[in-house]
Amino acid sequence: MDHAQIINQLLCLGLRPEPGQALPQDQGDDLVLLVQGRAVCPPLGDSPWSLEAGRLCRDGKPVEVPVEVLPAPAFSAESDPSGAPLGRIARRYGADCLLAMVGPTCLFWPSPNRCTFCPMGPARDAGQDLEEKTPEQVARAAARAKELDGVAHVLLMAGVVPPAGGEIKHLIDCAKAIKENTGLPVQASLLPPAFTKDLKRLAQAGVDCLELSLMSFDPAVLGRIAPAKSGLGLDRYVEAWAESVRHLGAGQVSCTILAGLGEDRVQTLEGCHLLAEMGVIPLLTPARSCEQFELEAAPDPEYLAGLYAEVAALMRAYGLSLGTAKAGAARSGAYTALGAWELEPPGLVVRPMRNTEELDAALVLRHQVFVREQGIVLGTDQDGQDRMALHLGAWLGGELAGVLRLLPEEQGQGLLRLGRLAVLPEQRGQGVASELLAQAKEQAHRRGADKLTASVQTANVPLFARLGWTEQGKPFAVHGWEHQEMTLELGYS
Repeated sequence: MDHAQIINQLLCLGLRPEPGQALPQDQGDDLVLLVQGRAVCPPLGDSPWSLEAGRLCRDGKPVEVPVEVLPAPAFSAESDPSGAPLGRIARRYGADCLLAMVGPTCLFWPSPNRCTFCPMGPARDAGQDLEEKTPEQVARAAARAKELDGVAHVLLMAGVVPPAGGEIKHLIDCAKAIKENTGLPVQASLLPPAFTKDLKRLAQAGVDCLELSLMSFDPAVLGRIAPAKSGLGLDRYVEAWAESVRHLGAGQVSCTILAGLGEDRVQTLEGCHLLAEMGVIPLLTPARSCEQFELEAAPDPEYLAGLYAEVAALMRAYGLSLGTAKAGAARSGAYTALGAWELEPPGLVVRPMRNTEELDAALVLRHQVFVREQGIVLGTDQDGQDRMALHLGAWLGGELAGVLRLLPEEQGQGLLRLGRLAVLPEQRGQGVASELLAQAKEQAHRRGADKLTASVQTANVPLFARLGWTEQGKPFAVHGWEHQEMTLELGYS
């Protein structure tokens, strides 16, 4: 069994401590293992997996994999000048991350609309976490955790605080204090705020990453485990994800998606595809029992392995990696095995443009090809349709190498018009155009189109033909350049 499967099984099935075995635990009762150097926080309880004499065992038989149990964090035993234990101000989250829950307890916690898997409410009800903590106290905990325990990044979590957006101030004040005292990168975890400008405020305050967690793309599951999130609606999340990526960049925004709750697999993967395409890390995580919710059965490791493989492929295709996240849940990776499934990044990434800056770069590239190199048009190739089109880009070695756009056909429904295919001269012959056309086909399919159409320069007709496009009618001239009308039947109903 390889280390990825071992980590997956530990996170799904948990770990059984030996009777009377003293385990180092922090305030969250999270045991932290390093399995072949990767942080893992398995749930504790009845399980075929156990720790025996420092060795990891399955059904009592030792498994040959390097494993280390991290000691309890030293910072949590200290107090601040007021006498408040630092372990009640913040807790370790994985191997090198600090979690601090800031601001008042979420207003949804006492209500039926609370999130089933909320860590804040139970911790405060049990007296494990201080409700009233100052930014200075949080910064002190971060400084001591950095010095004593090697903490390298911080996750700040806030519930909904009235009036609308009240939690933003708590997050900003704590982020600033941490930055000033430690310089550590910070992730903020919150519900999508009522005003998207608050996401910009968080970025301007020094927050490096955001966690905007939906929990499930299956409406029935989401309504059951997180009624408040369900009530916000998916559009609110999509808007917040897009705005966050615009301010922080791709790979610095994450969304936890729980698996093992009876959710629809297709809806889950479609949701993860949406996230990856937007530049949001789909942080697929096995659900675990908690004080408020007892799972009927542990998540199936085989089911999770299949999801991990598909989500890892999506992340690779869209140029995402847990390792590029600067802070928080994705960088910690201790509650998901997704990182163990990650693939080597591709040299060529093809995806939709995510913001106006990328679109501007696409227009510059088109100008270089169509105006300066080929002279097909004078002045500019831009038109009134550019701001309405879906623009695809191809990045080779991180640099924009080619583009195209898709528009609805005026003649009828189910048709999309492909145009403005351009590849920089020095990047031709490396498969850029082929991959752009393949991505265009996928995007058209996902949007329910029946057919793609295009006016193709005759020099490119063989390429299109190899990819299944067929010629329609006779060649014609566009600004002195010979073109051929071509179509691609998408072949599904």
